[in-house]
Amino acid sequence: MKHITFIFTVAALICSCGRNIVSDIIPEPSEIHMAGGYFHLPDTLETGCPDSSFLSLDKAFKALVPDTEFRLNVSDKGGLTIRKQDGIAEGGYRMKVSRRGILIEAADYGGAVSATATLGQMVSDGRIPCCTIQDSPRFGWRGFMLDVSRHFFSKEEVMDLLETMASYKFNRFHWHLTDDQGWRIEIRKYPELTDNGAWRDPLAHNHDIICARIAESMEDPSYVLDHSKVVIRDGKEVYGGFYSQEDIREIVAYAGALGIEVVPEIDMPGHSLKVVESYPELSCGGVARWGKDFSVPLCPGNDGLLQFAKDVYSEIFSLFPFGYVHIGADEVEQTHWKTCPKCQARIKSEGLADENGLQAWFVKEMQAFFAANGKKLIGWDEIVSGGAPSEATVMWWRGWRPDTRTTAVENGHELIVSSSEFLYLGGEQDRNSLMKVYNWDPVADGLAGLEDKVLGIQAHLWAETVPTFANACNRIFPRLFAVSELAWSDPAQKDARHFNRRVLLHLRKLEEKGMNYRIPDLSGFCDVNVFADSVRIDVEKPFEDMTVRYTADGTIPRSSSPIYDSPLTISSNTTLHFRPYTSNGMPGDIFRAEYRKTSYMEPCTETGTDTLKPGLKADWYEFRGEACDSITHVPFNGSYVTEGVYIPEEVKGNIGLVFTGYINIPEDGIYSFYTYSDDGSYIRINGEMIVDSDGPHSRMERSGQAALKKGLHAFEARYFDHSGGILEAGFIMPDGRRRLFEAGDFLHTEGQSKTSPEI
Repeated sequence: MKHITFIFTVAALICSCGRNIVSDIIPEPSEIHMAGGYFHLPDTLETGCPDSSFLSLDKAFKALVPDTEFRLNVSDKGGLTIRKQDGIAEGGYRMKVSRRGILIEAADYGGAVSATATLGQMVSDGRIPCCTIQDSPRFGWRGFMLDVSRHFFSKEEVMDLLETMASYKFNRFHWHLTDDQGWRIEIRKYPELTDNGAWRDPLAHNHDIICARIAESMEDPSYVLDHSKVVIRDGKEVYGGFYSQEDIREIVAYAGALGIEVVPEIDMPGHSLKVVESYPELSCGGVARWGKDFSVPLCPGNDGLLQFAKDVYSEIFSLFPFGYVHIGADEVEQTHWKTCPKCQARIKSEGLADENGLQAWFVKEMQAFFAANGKKLIGWDEIVSGGAPSEATVMWWRGWRPDTRTTAVENGHELIVSSSEFLYLGGEQDRNSLMKVYNWDPVADGLAGLEDKVLGIQAHLWAETVPTFANACNRIFPRLFAVSELAWSDPAQKDARHFNRRVLLHLRKLEEKGMNYRIPDLSGFCDVNVFADSVRIDVEKPFEDMTVRYTADGTIPRSSSPIYDSPLTISSNTTLHFRPYTSNGMPGDIFRAEYRKTSYMEPCTETGTDTLKPGLKADWYEFRGEACDSITHVPFNGSYVTEGVYIPEEVKGNIGLVFTGYINIPEDGIYSFYTYSDDGSYIRINGEMIVDSDGPHSRMERSGQAALKKGLHAFEARYFDHSGGILEAGFIMPDGRRRLFEAGDFLHTEGQSKTSPEI
């Protein structure tokens, strides 16, 4: 009768009374104590809510606790009672579930919604385990941004996303409504913004062309442009859409009922091609085009721009009742201002130093206007350059520019941590993507001791190549689960293995709701595998009932390819491709596994055993290139002895590392190795390439195998990076665990450091 949602672990249900346990809830609550037994939900749950300010919770209950009817009454009687209570942290709650009923106490509406989200995750088969929970968030700002300008998402899709955000205790929805590629909100004083700026020819637009190519080549329907957003105008198909002001009010009201504040972003003075196309007089040259790096910006020397901006933001203020509005102000092509007479006149009349000062002047003008209308301005961290007013909030996104974060804090700005390295969810994913987010600490990474300056954290999805809601969900989940724990839970509670188990449960829940997600990696193989006679290929799936298709002819698996339903045995060189599918038929990533028939490598016979010392010799070169083999052709900086393959603490800046020595193989066998690096890396054993992850790239894992006889084998690993990247390497164990190289794995020949490059 009741919808099946998440349950506590079996261990939790049978644990002794009063014991603090872990749960299957995401994000992990602060404290849970089990009491034994269950509260059985009736068909209609009478809910007493003495505080009338909580009555909007009926919408939250309907969204977050499905298949249960609630009747909210302004009283303190019912199977569920919700009370406002002093002494509870902002956004936090206390909940007690007994056989007779449920009591929720919260300091504010947001805390009551968070309690409801927890309740929704606890329900199973119409019953809730008896327990007490005390919970509160780490950060007040727990945000997610959706870019609807590059590709448009419907009102219904946005509302579905809001429900999921509330389920995982997010309380800020940053709505990126305008950019060069689309203007998505009705502004009644300037109708051309949506009449023209909300539509485009998909056959001539680069992002749409790229998505169409991917959809065809990869047979991935999530890249097919959503035809519900294609209309006929003047006899021609155009893609796009926008939100009417009635749509905006409906979405904003629904978000508020879910405890989520909506933060609109109207991007100025850059990222404004659609404004320039509709009202060319607002730019410096009157032509919408691209400059060297970014689009032609609006003209701050033009008094008409100030009036336009105030008119637009005035309508925005009337639609969004919350405190913050985002101005963007990032990636502005200021070179156009250098040759604009109006801009140069503004710089002179205002006594500004340069074009950075002109941008700061524009931001200050807007900040004063925002404040006069009871709003707080947020801008990307570029607003720090030139001196933004301290009242402005800085959203720090440029992970490679920690100086802007530091300057923002020193200048008294509120800070929202949005590092592109960890919190931008649009990039490629692999088996490490989830843990990369989960294991990061946004405060420990450069803000220790400055917690009072941090409002919170926010993840982002930019939609250049995200043409559908299914594709968006593939990028977001499961990484948004990790973001939710970063934003809410105590970092001391982190347990990666427990989190990964919870993630699988929650992915199945998304699947039940018809939402897409990135399927966790298949395992049981390396990128390059070796065998002596024949090999049995046993692919491990994240879910036993998941469909996996494969090919052996070099093509990618498609929906018509053979199903992998039992182990395969091969005895000759073969390259296999595997691809998992959700129960809804959405394809996952494609995994390539090369199998090579080989002989066992003999150990080295002349190693100079008497002179060997533990560890590897690591030589550091001043390297700025893009290929590992070129590392030794540049100036040499120094040598180190390391226990494994990693960046020595002293090595910084332009890094080219060459590790040499011997790897000690304890017995004959086939060994699996991996590197995880940003940028390039590789491993050679006895001169043969085993793991190849060369070339410039973001964090990436590559793996390979070698058939090795017992003894010492010549080992070499190389790595390069120009901005202090990441490097780890080691063995892949038979159970799939990654084990870093460590003391005892290596020996090296003791000798003098190198003094000149190899030419």
